[in-house]
Amino acid sequence: MVRHWSGKEARALRDAKRMSIREFAAHLGVHERLVSKWEAGGDRVHPRPINQAALDTSLARSDDVVRARFAALIDQPSSDRPAVPGFDVRHNGSEVRGSELWNAVPAQASYSSDAELLALVDTGAMRGDALAAISERDLIMAAAHEASEHAGRAESTNVGATMLEQLDADVTRIANEYVHMPPVPMMVEMLRVRRRVYRLLEGHQRPADTSHLYLLAGTLSGLLANASTDLGYFDAAGEQARAAWAYAELCEHNPLRAWTRGMQALIEYRAERPRRAVLLAQSGHRYAESATSRVRLLNIEARIWSRLGSTHDTERCIRAADDARDGESSDTLHDEVGGVFGFNQPKSHYYAGATYIHLGQAEPALEATSRAIDLYVNGPTDKRSYGAESLARVDNAAAHLINGSLDGAAAALEPVLELDEDKRIAQLEERLSAVRQRLASPEFRDAGEAQELDERIEEFCGSTAARSVLPPDTAR
Repeated sequence: MVRHWSGKEARALRDAKRMSIREFAAHLGVHERLVSKWEAGGDRVHPRPINQAALDTSLARSDDVVRARFAALIDQPSSDRPAVPGFDVRHNGSEVRGSELWNAVPAQASYSSDAELLALVDTGAMRGDALAAISERDLIMAAAHEASEHAGRAESTNVGATMLEQLDADVTRIANEYVHMPPVPMMVEMLRVRRRVYRLLEGHQRPADTSHLYLLAGTLSGLLANASTDLGYFDAAGEQARAAWAYAELCEHNPLRAWTRGMQALIEYRAERPRRAVLLAQSGHRYAESATSRVRLLNIEARIWSRLGSTHDTERCIRAADDARDGESSDTLHDEVGGVFGFNQPKSHYYAGATYIHLGQAEPALEATSRAIDLYVNGPTDKRSYGAESLARVDNAAAHLINGSLDGAAAALEPVLELDEDKRIAQLEERLSAVRQRLASPEFRDAGEAQELDERIEEFCGSTAARSVLPPDTAR
């Protein structure tokens, strides 16, 4: 037994077993580069404990002939000196160090595999008269074998077309189911699929498939960013959005770039950083390739300008969004995947309503929110976004209160206050807090109906989606 393996003993065992570096590495279950590293370091390099154990096992399972050969090799004085990985070169009867190979003219070059022969090439031993010691056929065949093996590895992939199609289908399904499902269970599904993508990226695939996987990772990170904002975790949302942007850059996917810039703008807007939010929304336009992406970014920008109190900029963006909506261009993310990534007519009207509320303009806010609600209620069930519809109803109630109509506000809020706890997203709590402020104004302060509505809103906000599912110490 060897007390402590070094590169010297590892080389001796390989030679005793008459194995090439590649065969010996496969035998031990390590990479051939690691074996070359051991041998290059000689007795100065010691494998890790797990590989020490593998070498112990290999020697223990060797037959008597291999063990005798190993013992003889270990006893050779020359083996105590570091060897050039994978080969021995002798000149005038003495061993030549790798650094001396440039000027040496070896009488004999020893190699037992393609890898060892190619190691000679790497060290510069193949110069001048040294070529005479190398078999022409061995050199040509080694070069050919290296080419075919490398091409084979380049062609190999752990990702098939069917798998990518399934992952695409998963992303499309999640993006579209999310608009009418509670956020927390959908986050679990997003995370499950993204973890599968991450595992695939750790393997080997064609460059085009790698780019496809980065796109999938980016879209799933974008979905997780959206869900994090719905649960009120803006820091986490920002981190997910930055990851989505990094993946979009890696696969150079403009629709994902444009969507992510809009998502980042919304996160900054909700985190009370509106000026940075404006810059992010504006920067997204350079990547917007479809009418939908342009309309979305302009609606986001208009909403932020209204928070900043700039009526001029708000109206400018609204007009530009109306013009952009007439475009016929589409893209694979906003229009084909859709769902969370889409920006349909109901959502556009909902955004417009929120914008007018910020400006204090009740009539256009009522018109826009009523249109959004009507389109959601009478539209396809699978496209009905409970979050956007509920927020439109809250804005509709706010517009009624601006007009002095307490009954209209109560009627608008009725379906919202009946929402299941796991669908009470953070934005609803924020917007309802603004409604409560209006109910506390002198106009409504003494009205019994206003007090009753305020109590119902308070009860609603006590049980949000985050608080109903996540542990109390993690809910914000």
